[in-house]
Amino acid sequence: MTGEGISSYIIDRMVGRLKAMGKRVNPRKDERERQIKNAALRLFSEKGFHDTTIQEIAEEAGLGKGTIYWYWGSKEDLAFSLVEEMLTDFLHLIKSYVEADMPFLQSFRSLVERAALLYEQKRDHCRLLWKFRADRHYIFKPEYVNKVARYYRDIRDSLARLLRKGIDSGEIRYPNPEQLALIVLGIAEGLELEWLENEGFDLEGALRLALGSLFTALARDMPV
Repeated sequence: MTGEGISSYIIDRMVGRLKAMGKRVNPRKDERERQIKNAALRLFSEKGFHDTTIQEIAEEAGLGKGTIYWYWGSKEDLAFSLVEEMLTDFLHLIKSYVEADMPFLQSFRSLVERAALLYEQKRDHCRLLWKFRADRHYIFKPEYVNKVARYYRDIRDSLARLLRKGIDSGEIRYPNPEQLALIVLGIAEGLELEWLENEGFDLEGALRLALGSLFTALARDMPV
């Protein structure tokens, strides 16, 4: 092997090792990242985005300020990572039912149950997401606003595909699954706001009642 060939071989081996290292799980890194996110979420929820500083987040997490910047370039980046986490979880949840092989009404009842559980687990995420939607144009960069808009389109489109399954199976009747998806999201988000503002509000029960009544009205043997 020539000198040039040996050099290329060594470089390829080094690149390969670096790529492999990048794929390894780093529990300590993951733990710190979650530690920072939990601290930021608590403070954003209690004090709001504007009144929370990176220094306060670091102190709440029990870490140095520089550690925060090792993971995120700014407070905005950190806040968006929390918003994205919530939207990703909901999107994956809906997609799992689009792909599931079960009757539509059965799958939707299960979706409501799991969505309500996700809401309970991520209550502070929900608060932050609503603040983001209200203040997005002067808090976040346009690239983040556009990313959130894409997530909502994906959620709406995935929900429409699930509703299409109910329409095709004859379990509900409605001519436009995309419009029906907006109606379902509007009901869910309205109840979500009531749940955030009223301690003890039974979100799962309210979702079951409202969406159950909607789908009963949309059954083929019922008038629209």
